[in-house]
Amino acid sequence: MRYTLPAIFIVLLTFSSAMPVSADTVVLNEKAYVSCDRIYLRDIGVVQGPNKQELSSLCLLRSTSIAEGINLSSDYVEKKIRESHPEMQVTMKGSPNVYVCQKLVKISAEELETIYRNAVMRSSQWKDKGKIIIEDVKIPANVSIPEGAKDLIQAKFSPQEDFLGLTTAAIILGSDALTPVCRISAKIKVIAEVPVPKAKIPRRAIISDASLVMRATDISAYPNALVDKKECLGMRAKTVLQEGKPILKSNVEQPPLVNRGDFVFIEARSDVLMIQDRGIALKDGYIHERIPVRNVTSGRQIYGTVIAPLQVEVTF
Repeated sequence: MRYTLPAIFIVLLTFSSAMPVSADTVVLNEKAYVSCDRIYLRDIGVVQGPNKQELSSLCLLRSTSIAEGINLSSDYVEKKIRESHPEMQVTMKGSPNVYVCQKLVKISAEELETIYRNAVMRSSQWKDKGKIIIEDVKIPANVSIPEGAKDLIQAKFSPQEDFLGLTTAAIILGSDALTPVCRISAKIKVIAEVPVPKAKIPRRAIISDASLVMRATDISAYPNALVDKKECLGMRAKTVLQEGKPILKSNVEQPPLVNRGDFVFIEARSDVLMIQDRGIALKDGYIHERIPVRNVTSGRQIYGTVIAPLQVEVTF
């Protein structure tokens, strides 16, 4: 029997189309552990067939719920495969459901303490101003994290943290993590050179450079102390400042531009007229503050607004 070339081609084409296409097989496990928040097909079962490498790397799910455990059905897995590779024929075998959870590893107290200490040294505003001493570190026992997540661990402090006294950090996995792994606290001391009075400074006295001396002090006992001498100079004592004691912010104030009993210049203004006179301040006055003044010429008490040192303005 003789066949022409086209006839042979048609026969071969028909025969090849009738041959079964080689299929891949996925055998699912009953339980699987993963080390991150992504689940790949290779994590939950065994892939057999010509597309083994491509199918094994298929990401089935990304979820933070994996930490608590999650169930994946065989139907769900098959659906994800068909969505990603509609051209492939896949046969599902094994367990009808896979329970997936993160594989956890313990992290030692020493590692957590190192993370906390390094974070304090990086974040504290006192790192360039004094010696930081970290004591009595409190670390929870039996802390576990997902396998492979050690590089993500970081300590997060409150934006209002002053890093003095009891200081707490949340240990998190990644900067966008919402739930902390644990919390660590410690007592922090800072030994720094701060300005203190050489001798007792009376109330209402103006603080000068000559009245101060720098002294090493544990400022964790004085969280509201002024630590820079420049912050003290020219300020007025609101109370008696004791020798050798740090000066608290609440114990000083900006001196007024006008003191009670000062002779002041009075400027009386209207839209068309300005009159200058002298008066005696009957009260301390700060910039833009309205104070009583006795006019020297008339003896009358008037009210004027402090506009400059020893100068008040009256409008009429």
